[in-house]
Amino acid sequence: MLRFLSMAVVLLTVSPVGLSQGRGDPAPGPVSMPPEQQKTQAGDVHEYWTPERMQNAQPRPLPGAVVSEEQLSRPAQEADIPAGSPILVPGWSPGSGEPPPLQGDGELLNMDLETQDILLQTYGAAPTNPKDGPYGPFQRWTMQGRYDTWPRSIHGKLFFSIGSSNYVCSASVIGSNVIATAGHCISTGDGAWATNFRFCPGYSQSGPMSGTGCWGVRGGATSEAYFLSADVDYDFACLVTNPTGDQFNGPIGARTGWAGTAYNFSSSQPVVQFGYPQGAPFDGKTIQQVASTEWYEVDMGSGGQKSKYIGSDLTGGSSGGGWFLSWRHPSTEYPDTDNSIVTDPAGARNGPYINGVNSHRRCRAGCSSPPTATVGVFWEEMGSPQFLNSPSDTQDASDIFKLCFDEQ
Repeated sequence: MLRFLSMAVVLLTVSPVGLSQGRGDPAPGPVSMPPEQQKTQAGDVHEYWTPERMQNAQPRPLPGAVVSEEQLSRPAQEADIPAGSPILVPGWSPGSGEPPPLQGDGELLNMDLETQDILLQTYGAAPTNPKDGPYGPFQRWTMQGRYDTWPRSIHGKLFFSIGSSNYVCSASVIGSNVIATAGHCISTGDGAWATNFRFCPGYSQSGPMSGTGCWGVRGGATSEAYFLSADVDYDFACLVTNPTGDQFNGPIGARTGWAGTAYNFSSSQPVVQFGYPQGAPFDGKTIQQVASTEWYEVDMGSGGQKSKYIGSDLTGGSSGGGWFLSWRHPSTEYPDTDNSIVTDPAGARNGPYINGVNSHRRCRAGCSSPPTATVGVFWEEMGSPQFLNSPSDTQDASDIFKLCFDEQ
């Protein structure tokens, strides 16, 4: 079955907007890593993460979100249009020659939605079980070239501990001292924090990038919905890195640059997904890159925002890796031949812009494997929470990231 979303940009009006909603202290909302927790991260974390511990760290499993019978009984949900206007927060390249932008401030895009204009085609209906599919079409390849060249340099591996076990996820630099990842990469989902965070941008087969190294962490935040209840519709998080790294004497963003952030885009975008999958058949030593289209959205929790889905076969370890609009070549932004937001959602505003993170897979019943007609994981599908900036939601992605921007 083919579904179409009609979308056209008839006017782009640029005006500065802040991401603060001015809501006082509402609840639920962002949950900040407490000061006593932050202090344990800022000391000897580099000594803790010996090469042997980094080598043996296990990929953090992707959560499995059980699909209800009610969800399976209805057709695929077409992407709703978010209530707020789309917002783009610019990124920064360290080689651009431009001063860094004010972090957290963005441009409000005035987008009018009309029919019979630009048709973004998505495929299929929600699978009735993991065995039958169908899954969203996608292409995957190993990222080639130097990992320390912007914007490739923003990707990295996030090492951390939960109890006595050591894990690894993926993350992306989105500010001078801020990285974005998944909520399940910084907390257990039942009220406890991970520890011993260490982020290594540009990680490759030889380990941390020489001359770049790794950064410890001094703060972080996730949503209350994920921190307390493991709600995958709010499975996003941010971490505030230390002012200097173990090799680079300065903020992480001064070395790597950072990605922009996109909010309030409908769940129907062509995206490029990244991560360091370590579960078979991957080894966690290379960045894997997936191109797909967000093909439907589902409310997996009990109200609030929804999750969106692409075709992808990335495995554990890729958790927290970014979904990007308008991913670009390291040296230039190639012009679109059709001047269309379908192939470049951000239009003339050069990307990349993070618009999601690798969060979870859907499954039937007990989330066991291999898939059968009644149980098992949807193999070739990846979910991400939406990235929204909504006055009515006090724990959306913009609220979480603002907390880290304010603390950096």
